[in-house]
Amino acid sequence: MAGAPGPATPQLETLAQVRARIGARLADVGRCVAVASGKGGVGKSLVAVHLALALARRGLRPALLDADLNSPSVAKMLGLRGRPLRAADTGLRPVPGPLGLAVQSMDFFLQGDQPLAWDGPAGEGSAWRSALEEAALADLLAETEWGARDVLVIDLPPGPDRLPALANLLPSLAGAVAVTIPTEVAMLSLARAVRRAREARIPLIGLVENLGRAVCGQCGAEGPLYREAPSEARLHDLGLEMLARVPFDPELGAAADAGRPLLAVDPARTVAGAAGKVFEELAGRVLAWTPPPAEGESW
Repeated sequence: MAGAPGPATPQLETLAQVRARIGARLADVGRCVAVASGKGGVGKSLVAVHLALALARRGLRPALLDADLNSPSVAKMLGLRGRPLRAADTGLRPVPGPLGLAVQSMDFFLQGDQPLAWDGPAGEGSAWRSALEEAALADLLAETEWGARDVLVIDLPPGPDRLPALANLLPSLAGAVAVTIPTEVAMLSLARAVRRAREARIPLIGLVENLGRAVCGQCGAEGPLYREAPSEARLHDLGLEMLARVPFDPELGAAADAGRPLLAVDPARTVAGAAGKVFEELAGRVLAWTPPPAEGESW
């Protein structure tokens, strides 16, 4: 029919609108703390999971977002795989985890070992892959009903560009914990990630060194896992504080694989093992850290 209006053209959100939506969801969240790494395979997700649980053991109300959309592992470590997606008229509800942890992950949207396919059947989405990933992360942040939480721990995918991309979405990012292993290759990736974060003016809380030493399963003694890179000298050059050194502990890895992390026990019970104690000390350091003033205003 002549003069009939055509279909409405979809309106793309501006960055300011996206940040406003996310800010509204995070209004009752005290702090957002990211866990980042320069490269993969350094135990970043393991650190993020145990940091969140250690905060819960201290009586706080933490939430945990697995922001690694392509290779989510948080749900597996917490024994939450296969839990149904919890949706309501007002948004997505986090999946309840151990110790009252509120968990959100792309894993809850996927079936079994189903991978994400950003490119489309004809590869038409390949040019937009980065934008699609950023939009999906923004929706996870903005559509989840986080509620009143003291801390939101965000487990990022590896790579020096991931932290600035997250900070671009969040109205406020208190700071980031960097994770590495003591090898020259990992330290080089760390240096690049730190430089990128500093360029974006993102506060860095400090460094967690993983797998520097190993715990003997027989006697509990610790020893070097492999030749260690001169991390102390690098830390001085990078201006980072060493927050924690997490030893390789066979029990720690086995518990995460089984979906029963060592810290997911009654807070009244003492955590056994050197690694568990290190994570509890890490939580204390993160809580004690004071974010620097942003543009002349206190945090």
